[in-house]
Amino acid sequence: MSTHKRRVVGIAAAVAVVAGLAGCAAPADEEDDGVVVISVMGMPAATNTAALELFQQQVAEFEEANPDIRVVGSDMPWDAKTFAARLAGGSAPTLLRVPLTEPPSLIERGQVADIAAEASELESFDELNPRIMEFLERDDAVYGLPEKSYAFGLVYNRALFEEAGLDPDAPPTTWEEVREAAKQISDATGKTGFGEISTNNSGGWHLTGYTYTNGGTMIEQGSDGTWTASFNDEPTRDVLEWWKQTRFEDDSMGDNVLGKQEDLLAEFTAGNVGMWVSAPPDLYPLYVAAGGDPEIYGAAAMPQGGGEATLAGATVLMVNAKASAAERDAAVKWMEFRALRPNYDPEVAAAYAEVSAEDGLPVGVPALPLFDEARYAEIQEAIAEFVNVPVENFDPYVASLDTLAYVAEPVVASQEIYAALDPLVQAVLTDPNADIDRLLDDAEARVNTILEQAQG
Repeated sequence: MSTHKRRVVGIAAAVAVVAGLAGCAAPADEEDDGVVVISVMGMPAATNTAALELFQQQVAEFEEANPDIRVVGSDMPWDAKTFAARLAGGSAPTLLRVPLTEPPSLIERGQVADIAAEASELESFDELNPRIMEFLERDDAVYGLPEKSYAFGLVYNRALFEEAGLDPDAPPTTWEEVREAAKQISDATGKTGFGEISTNNSGGWHLTGYTYTNGGTMIEQGSDGTWTASFNDEPTRDVLEWWKQTRFEDDSMGDNVLGKQEDLLAEFTAGNVGMWVSAPPDLYPLYVAAGGDPEIYGAAAMPQGGGEATLAGATVLMVNAKASAAERDAAVKWMEFRALRPNYDPEVAAAYAEVSAEDGLPVGVPALPLFDEARYAEIQEAIAEFVNVPVENFDPYVASLDTLAYVAEPVVASQEIYAALDPLVQAVLTDPNADIDRLLDDAEARVNTILEQAQG
């Protein structure tokens, strides 16, 4: 490893700074020596040692190149139930890392800064994916930059497929095929054939994504511009019936249906779950960090029910509205350094790929590009010699990215809608006698109230 590739001679000091101040959150003023201090979300948890070390290396290199900026990492995750309160209370970091569902409400409430002046100076700015940037721009204002994008797919355990007599190279592509495979896995192995999540807004999130695959929508805009609920119909009802059948008629979903994504990831990593829905590229690093076997990780197309579509989203970076001009400028420089350059600059991509591979971190996980396909291909070529991921296991998923339509999450009050839908999902997953029509009526009323308030 060359000095040029790592450039982390000051790593010990950076480790001490980042680890010692990880709990700090709110935007900070300039220090007495004129150094601008920014707190940034996105620092890996201490349990993910390799990823944390890479983060610390990146901080050290960034501070070496920008001696007037000090970066304080925060491992505070985005949480649907606590984030808004922390932001309103002034305890959120300078740089915010949030799902693509959040910008509309954050912009509306004036909680994030316009960074158009700073972002427009970036070499790569004009080449960013417009399908992501449309959520981050308002007229001439720019409120954030993308870190990564994703699309739903089916994650599966190739070893359990083989144990159940299924072909791991031919995963199911329809919901009916998923149901059949789930039962076969449960019957043959005693493990959960298909796992599901339903708390912390994840139930509503999954219900939305599944509804899209059946050709449905969650909200629709009338001729007067007003948004109302649109899910009390056949596409969503079919999802709920499918859950009910798979859970109670087939007994292939197990009993742990009231968890969140982290809970199901732990069960999947332990080899106790055959299939579930997530964003395969995003999940893979977490799976490997938790001790999962890369060779048995399978990624397939989002199962379909006639809609030929999949939910797509992103993780985006925004700046706290309470940040000073100097902090805004520093935060945008950090965004470019850590999020954009590895996806835009082949030399930087290769350098980070080499460091990541040496540290045992995944390199080459297929993903939706932040820039255009030509740039993505250039980056993939630059990192090819360092790829340590069984990319062939992602082939069914990658193939679907060119064939399925991408449908964005609800553009109004998405997280509030998800929270309102969680009880509906939980009821169907826990009560074999759940009245789906009544539950849908109740959920529709709750969501329409939320939409009225959001558009008030």
